[in-house]
Amino acid sequence: MNAVRKAVGIEKKQTVTDQILDESCPKLSYNQRLTGYVLCMSIGFILTMGSLVRLKELLHGEPKNFVIYFTFGNLCAIASCFFLSGPKSHCKKMIDPTRRIATAFYLITIFFTFFVVFYEKIPDDGRVGIIILCVFIQWIAMLWYTISFIPFARDWVCMCCCQAPRDFCKKHGIEIRYK
Repeated sequence: MNAVRKAVGIEKKQTVTDQILDESCPKLSYNQRLTGYVLCMSIGFILTMGSLVRLKELLHGEPKNFVIYFTFGNLCAIASCFFLSGPKSHCKKMIDPTRRIATAFYLITIFFTFFVVFYEKIPDDGRVGIIILCVFIQWIAMLWYTISFIPFARDWVCMCCCQAPRDFCKKHGIEIRYK
């Protein structure tokens, strides 16, 4: 039946990417998926916490180990989601229009953090500050990326960020005028 559908053009042909993603993760049981998720998330957590041990190295001008542990810890945590929904499904979710910008921003922050660490022409005295800023932005991007998977969470965060200053101003008698 599938051969007939493909021949008539009813069934959509799989791209190479679809085939690779379908073959890379065989059908796993619920327990296997949960175990893989917990294991990968734990490895990510351990790597991220391991980066904190290397914080002293970062402050003394040796940022490579800190950034590698921190970034790979975040990537392991994100990859753990592959076990819950499968790599193909998760990759499709990553480029879904509702989280495309969050995904791109997160991946760009990872690239830029590595770029700052390994680019030789940045002066050493400014490199540490830039790396700390990049790691902080990377953490915020990862947080926003993660929030994008929780229904209505981004709307709630935006509402809280807008409402809190209004409540503060109202409480202290500060008038806000919009033009």
